[in-house]
Amino acid sequence: MTPEQENQLFQSIGQIQATQTAILKEVTDIKTDLTKRVDGLEARVEKVETHVTNNRVKIAGFGGGAGLIVAMAVELLKAGGS
Repeated sequence: MTPEQENQLFQSIGQIQATQTAILKEVTDIKTDLTKRVDGLEARVEKVETHVTNNRVKIAGFGGGAGLIVAMAVELLKAGGS
């Protein structure tokens, strides 16, 4: 191998290493961005789950209260009808 060929080989190796480093940095940046987005989505899902749970509790409370009122009305009607 001539000195010129050897020099070209080392330059090519250097360019390959630089390209690999740039690709690795880009992949790392993409991973960081995706992680942030997933964390944001998880936070949104938790908010929605909390909201849905709170609504279910409210609805159950309303349903229970309505059931109690109906039961009381039935008892009053029974007592009034006797």
